Amino acid sequence: MTAETAVSNDSHQARARVFISYSRRDIAFVDRLEAALKARNFEPLVDRTEIYAFEDWWKRIEALIARADTIVFVLSPDAVDSEVSRKEVAFAASLNKRFAPIVFRTVNDKSVPQELAKLNFVFFTDESRFEANADRLAQALDTDIVWIRQHTEFGELARRWKLANESPGLFLRSPVLDQAERWIASRPPNAPVPTQETQVFISGSRQAATRRRNILTGSLAAGLVISLGLAGLAYWQRGVAVEQRALAEQNEALAKEERDRATRNFKLAQSTAESLVSDIAQGLRNVQGMRADAVRRILDTSRGTFDQLAASAPDDPTLQRSRGIMLAEFGTTYRTLGDLDQAQKAFRDGLAIAESLAAASPRNTLLQHDLSVAYVNVGDVDAAQGRLDDALKAYRSGLDIAVHLVAAAPNYAERDLSVAHNAVGDVLVVQGEFDAALGSYLNGLIVAEKLASTNPTNTRWQRDLSVSHNKVAGVLKVQGQLDNALKAYREGLAIRERLAAGEPSSTQFQRDLSVSYDNVGGTLVAQGRIDEALAAFRDGLVIAERLAAADRSDTGWQRDLAVGYGNIGNILVTQRRFDEAQEAFRSALGIAERLAAAAPTNTGLQRDLFVLNIKLGDVLTAQDKFDEGLKAYRASLDAVSRLAKADPGNLRRRDELLLAVDRVSDTSYKLLLARNFTTALEYADEVISFALDMIHLHRNRAHALMFLDRINEARTLYLQYRGQNRVIEEKSWDTVVLGDFAEMRQGGLTHPLMDEIEKLFTSRN
Repeated sequence: MTAETAVSNDSHQARARVFISYSRRDIAFVDRLEAALKARNFEPLVDRTEIYAFEDWWKRIEALIARADTIVFVLSPDAVDSEVSRKEVAFAASLNKRFAPIVFRTVNDKSVPQELAKLNFVFFTDESRFEANADRLAQALDTDIVWIRQHTEFGELARRWKLANESPGLFLRSPVLDQAERWIASRPPNAPVPTQETQVFISGSRQAATRRRNILTGSLAAGLVISLGLAGLAYWQRGVAVEQRALAEQNEALAKEERDRATRNFKLAQSTAESLVSDIAQGLRNVQGMRADAVRRILDTSRGTFDQLAASAPDDPTLQRSRGIMLAEFGTTYRTLGDLDQAQKAFRDGLAIAESLAAASPRNTLLQHDLSVAYVNVGDVDAAQGRLDDALKAYRSGLDIAVHLVAAAPNYAERDLSVAHNAVGDVLVVQGEFDAALGSYLNGLIVAEKLASTNPTNTRWQRDLSVSHNKVAGVLKVQGQLDNALKAYREGLAIRERLAAGEPSSTQFQRDLSVSYDNVGGTLVAQGRIDEALAAFRDGLVIAERLAAADRSDTGWQRDLAVGYGNIGNILVTQRRFDEAQEAFRSALGIAERLAAAAPTNTGLQRDLFVLNIKLGDVLTAQDKFDEGLKAYRASLDAVSRLAKADPGNLRRRDELLLAVDRVSDTSYKLLLARNFTTALEYADEVISFALDMIHLHRNRAHALMFLDRINEARTLYLQYRGQNRVIEEKSWDTVVLGDFAEMRQGGLTHPLMDEIEKLFTSRN
């Protein structure tokens, strides 16, 4: 059994193993206790043999204790006087096992082993209360059982490693290594500390994993050196071919033979170089632990290498097509790293090549396929950067080509068709065209199901199918069809669980799985199934934390982690666990601030600042922490105002701006009720500067001026908007102001100007 398979993937469902240490004189009680524990879904480990030679018998005891999650010591005068029992306690303590001492027959406290004396006892001295006490014991054994189960499993692996003379072959590997590191970091307050042996085993596993990663990096670098050499060889061979053409006048047959040989050598070098460069791009994309800045440096050098090779034969369509494919690979890697500007540059350069080649050979289905893919790649980055009209135009160009290619080249075009349908649907969703988006997604799903069914082992097609299920589910959720949405999300989740299990080292499959858990969790929230939703979100967060820890410079993984914390925070808010929610939102916000600072033109990252600050502000104001809440709301207002200024025609941005404005305005009003009039005026003025055309915002300013005894200014402002209709929804200015006055009086706030204004407003009506 390997270390990877030895650790349970579902520890909370496994039966907890309990070793019972006892005196043979108490065997009748132990028999009854064993039956009670089995009835409560525990696995008792009881040694009943004394017939072996002592050494063999003791090895059996050691093995049982090592396998156990908890050691139940049956306290009685005979047990505490037993040398064997004390030896069992000492050995279990050396493994830092959890103890659960129970009293069967009363003992002198001073005779109890020190490891047990400091713990709480469960008393079984009253036989009539046996079942109730067994329930108490079961509850204690179940406490932190998931963590305790892993304590046992990782402890056994460490012990096996030690007994094998610390063999490197027994070290943990990801994802089990990541699980072990999270386990150590999440130790419950009263749980036993992992043994020094276990800690050394896990830290050594990480060091070994780091060495393997460094070897991989070195291998990729070596591959790059080889590709550089091959590019030089190819360039030289190309020159030989050119020179040989000049010899044709002297000896045409010899020249042809030499020219053919030079061309073959050039093609071989070309093929090898392009394969290596492509492998580098693909390999770096999903290798866990590789830093993004190191990836960029390798890619830049590799691209320069291949550009030099392509420049040696600008009229060679095969070589130019290879360059276009390489640019697409590099663009995808840059996009994965969050560098959208470099991704778009690579994709557009690739599109220019694809357009040129397709125009020169309009009947070449392979080149038309390349062009369809190139349009979709460009559209993806346009969409990520908020240029939706440009994205839709690019996607539809790719879709039109795919539609025409289906009959001529289904192997190429069917997947293109599915991807393009989904891409068009993505933009339509953002634009609010949900019915049209659903139709486009369903068209893509039909194609994806067909491809996936033809080859269940094709992981790319299986992943495409999971993507299609998720996209259909997303629209169904927006349209309120929650049961159908959950079903579709779970179909996608099932596919991704299989893919992640089949390739646990693939960061793409792990990330997909995390996203699917979040999707399921979000739908469960909409159905009001909060506990199930929280469990799903936590499953997704575990994966996101592991990926984010592997590379802090990977924007996608870091953003996933921020989303995960935000999801948990949302659930905690519904449960009114505000302190925990605040902690979750602050964790998410810390990541979002770092990402947004590094990519100021990325609208998605900038919007994250707006959303998370709104959420944090809501939690803080719900706890009457108005100063901190206002700070968060102001940050959200700053973020969304920048977005609105950059895209003034975007109605969604204006709605978000108004939402932030209303949050600050509402808090300004709460400050009034809390008699903090100066700060209330400050924030009232601030929101007015952002939304001068929203009349209702001026009432907080008027209220604050009144209580600051700036009566003339307040009176002028109250009367300035007197009679204005539909200030808030269908309510008039007069109605809103009078409503505020009534609420203020309920809170003990009064002022003579209130009576004056009230008379003026009511007399006019």
